[in-house]
Amino acid sequence: MGIELLLNDYYALLKLLHENEVVVLDETIIPLTQQQIADALDFSKMKVNSMFNVLQREGLIEQKTRGKYVLSDRAENIIKSINKIN
Repeated sequence: MGIELLLNDYYALLKLLHENEVVVLDETIIPLTQQQIADALDFSKMKVNSMFNVLQREGLIEQKTRGKYVLSDRAENIIKSINKIN
């Protein structure tokens, strides 16, 4: 049994965002739409939107411009810590 079994949907979302970060003009962003994220994770767009709101309130993601998000240092550290365990 891998650790993935014990991780929830929020981690799956953060991990997907992390894996799809790109650098544009010296700024790291996630260029995926909420619909693309929903499709990739087999979630509804409404669920992804709700999860984004929670992650923003918790300071794990930040919206830079409409449809462009970045992960906080805290989110990056969480992902790295879980990857070390895994």
